[in-house]
Amino acid sequence: MKQIIVLIWALILGQLIGYIGSAVTSRPYSVGSLAVVSIIFAIILMFLPGLMSDKQTNHSNQ
Repeated sequence: MKQIIVLIWALILGQLIGYIGSAVTSRPYSVGSLAVVSIIFAIILMFLPGLMSDKQTNHSNQ
């Protein structure tokens, strides 16, 4: 359930940042491409803490 909430918030915040960024740079706003980038970024952020904690525990055991 936590991962679903993270994906929803990533979509919302990604669209918000994309809309503001496109307005500032005078570029066209693309919902689809921003959604893909937001989901990819959210997936990376979901797995990053697990990868970091595994590496830290392996170094402390040696």
